[in-house]
Amino acid sequence: MQTPTSFSETTAADVRRHFALTQTELGRWLGLSQAQVEAVEAGRRNFSPKAEARLARLVDVLPPAGPGLPAPEALPVVPPPAAQTGREDREAVLLRRRVRRCEHLAHGLGFQLETWALQDAAVLRRRQGLAALRLALAAPPAASVSGAAAVAEAVWLARLEAATAALPPRPGPLARAHLALRQRLLLAEAAELRRLLAAPVSLPPAPAPGV
Repeated sequence: MQTPTSFSETTAADVRRHFALTQTELGRWLGLSQAQVEAVEAGRRNFSPKAEARLARLVDVLPPAGPGLPAPEALPVVPPPAAQTGREDREAVLLRRRVRRCEHLAHGLGFQLETWALQDAAVLRRRQGLAALRLALAAPPAASVSGAAAVAEAVWLARLEAATAALPPRPGPLARAHLALRQRLLLAEAAELRRLLAAPVSLPPAPAPGV
């Protein structure tokens, strides 16, 4: 692959996206600061020839079909509960209050589960990016790469591996199942209470005349 004379912000962003790198981590590879990488990606400046050559080493191993690991699927948007009509007596007020409480708690549990899913996807992309980097940099460096540069590459990769290994442990399946069960029970209770609120109110029979 021929080395281009300049790189747009899309190229640098594609490299970061494919290998799941932050701007700071890519900057260490290029010998630049995070602010300099951000400025290039925003189109406010260009890379120096030395940084272009460093970036080209990663660009050369991008897949031809298009860079980037598969993005996680978008989470479904949960519509807000529809307004319900029902009895306005004290019992109905208490039931409505409980419905709101159940749905509020269920929403919080659902948000926690969605957050865990997004964090899982981010950790997976990070590990996939690190594996792709190991594979890409496993080939012997070109003759033009000095021994000091090769050592710097190894140190950079080791820092990425250490940062990935230091990621906090993810919640286990038991914790996730517990939250999902609590959410289902709360939603089931709210649905049952809404059914009771929507049921017609049966009035007691009118007393017979003279009673």
